[in-house]
Amino acid sequence: MKQKNNPYLLTICLMITALLFTFLGYYWNSMYDTSMKFDMDIPPLTKAMQGIHDELYLPPSATQASINIDTLIVNSGDESSISGQINEFMQKCINFQNDIAKRTKKADTLEFSTVTDEYFDDACFIGDSRTVGISQYSGIKNATFLCKTSLSIYDFDKPKITYESKKTSIQQVLSDKKFAKIYLMVGINECGIGTPESFFETYKSVVEEIRFLQPEAIIYLEGNLLVTDSKSNDKTKVTNENIIARNRLISTLANQNDIFYIDINESELCENGALISAYTWDQVHIKAQYYSIWKDFLLSHAIEKTIT
Repeated sequence: MKQKNNPYLLTICLMITALLFTFLGYYWNSMYDTSMKFDMDIPPLTKAMQGIHDELYLPPSATQASINIDTLIVNSGDESSISGQINEFMQKCINFQNDIAKRTKKADTLEFSTVTDEYFDDACFIGDSRTVGISQYSGIKNATFLCKTSLSIYDFDKPKITYESKKTSIQQVLSDKKFAKIYLMVGINECGIGTPESFFETYKSVVEEIRFLQPEAIIYLEGNLLVTDSKSNDKTKVTNENIIARNRLISTLANQNDIFYIDINESELCENGALISAYTWDQVHIKAQYYSIWKDFLLSHAIEKTIT
């Protein structure tokens, strides 16, 4: 009997194959491109082709979803067989998609846990006068502190700090030494400069560079501590409204995988959207004895994970 080709078969097979590789590309985008990219800007099909070339890990469900396209080339009189094979293949694609979703969700929803002081052994704190206060009064003695009063995000590549008795830049230190955790808190000194949006553009660039220089580190983006109501209402640019606007933008850079946002304003230091007056000596900086609250907050907001 003469074999008759189904005119729609090739189109269907191409569509199914493209769908499978799209799912695979999304998976490899989510699993392998979070270190330098905040947007998934590699097309999934392109990533799938690149991943196959690079021999990336292929989950078992992807292997199970594979099918020999030649088996779909059957006699035209066996339309029910074609339909059955296509339905089976589509179901395997759906299962593969669900597997990707579960894996990605698991990777992207890491939760904070409570750790001990040893967690800071390989940590680096970057910041302004508030971070100087942490270095002096919190009781954290085993971390590296790259901080200076009046430090701003615009000073990242300038020789503004002293490290190992030498004047240098934060950028240079991060280029020379590796850390497992990076804590960054700057922004209050920038309240009088530009807009929250212009501040954020520079902040984002710095975070991207930190990620490049420290590819294996967990990055903690600390929200800036609020000021007291009295300070916020004294008609300066250092207002809680201005600080919150910057904090909200900072928080958008967290991906819950290797970059996390932690907000000290959720601690006992603040109440009703402002720093508690009794805890501060100048309406902006907290008194020495209350930095232990800050330390405890950091210890209870830690990620126990090795970035790979």
